[in-house]
Amino acid sequence: MITPELILSLGKKDFFQCLSRTLGKMVYIDHVVLFAFDHEFIPRFVDGTSRNMGSITSKLSQLYEKSFYYYDDPNLKWIGRTDKQNNAPLIQQLLAADIVNAAYRKYIYEDHGLLERISIIDHEQQKWFVLNLYRDVETGCFNSKEMAHFQKQAPLISALIKRHLSLLPPIIWHMNTVPSIEKLEGLVAGLGQNLSKREIEVCARSLQGMTREAVSLDLGIKPPTVATFMSRAYAKLRISSLNELFSLCLARLSNQR
Repeated sequence: MITPELILSLGKKDFFQCLSRTLGKMVYIDHVVLFAFDHEFIPRFVDGTSRNMGSITSKLSQLYEKSFYYYDDPNLKWIGRTDKQNNAPLIQQLLAADIVNAAYRKYIYEDHGLLERISIIDHEQQKWFVLNLYRDVETGCFNSKEMAHFQKQAPLISALIKRHLSLLPPIIWHMNTVPSIEKLEGLVAGLGQNLSKREIEVCARSLQGMTREAVSLDLGIKPPTVATFMSRAYAKLRISSLNELFSLCLARLSNQR
């Protein structure tokens, strides 16, 4: 799958075109779109391309973002999760007919002849991204053999995207929009489960990207105590990682909109 052209394009404007051509040699794909998620849990369109002339990806991505259709996207519930057995990226399949929100289904899919989407969901530390691969109605659905091929190639595709994103300016991740401690504390507190004040404070600061040592200095407690509060919070929320906490907060934020 990897070609010299693809490797040389990493971090450059033509990477997505090269990736699309490479994927197209394996499986027929009509449109490819890449989103990165910032610390406000909002998707940012990174790049996109279509097989035929006149790509619709930029137009659809702007509509997806500005109309807040991403809050009705089933992919959101998977942000923050990975395949725990082998730490592989997640593969999700979506048919236009299965989209519950009628406006989302009509304006994004039906009006543009989109039939199906395959998503590769992965992350680099706390930075999540989703690669969407679309088929038009005229092309038809992905078959089981093609799905198996995507499953096999997903780790390699994901690794290429991670490397490409690492070479791009930080603005891709909207690092300047890190939410305030107060906002994060509100989100964590809203998760319920009788979290204590300290557990909420520690979780919120961890979500903001602070290290255990930084949290301990900010709150005036020892690093082992920070770890204890995190463990207690995880147990109450029935989770085991910061990624899962991120996912819970994302779901709560989605319900607030």
